[in-house]
Amino acid sequence: MPGEITPAQIKRIHTIKGALGLTDAQYRAALEFYHVFSCKQLTEEQADLLICELENLAVSQGKWSRSYRKYQHLDGRKGMASARQLRMLEAMWGDVSRADTAAGREAAFKVFLCRWNIQRIEEIAAWQVGKLVKALNAMRGEAK
Repeated sequence: MPGEITPAQIKRIHTIKGALGLTDAQYRAALEFYHVFSCKQLTEEQADLLICELENLAVSQGKWSRSYRKYQHLDGRKGMASARQLRMLEAMWGDVSRADTAAGREAAFKVFLCRWNIQRIEEIAAWQVGKLVKALNAMRGEAK
């Protein structure tokens, strides 16, 4: 079952909508693409896509800058890792990864997560963060 839109995503959509100065009709037309009448009817994945589209439009018009932090839109999900925790895990992986490129590090991190039965970083539950930190700290100790 797809995840429901988060409160942070709803807030972000409306913030960008305001920055763009979209009329209600323009906003409804954008939602129509997803076959919904309200952003609250979007799935989490659909909301991510809409946010990306709106941000790109706003940036191209000079009405928005990408000043938000990575994974910010994932904050507020009940029982799931916070954006700050996700950024911390990524940073810890950067310390232990032997990959030369960002793409290589990302691919290796995905393999590491798959060993924990996690397909994507967005799926990390709050209870898993401590275990992942412990594993990454152990890897850091071995790397020295």
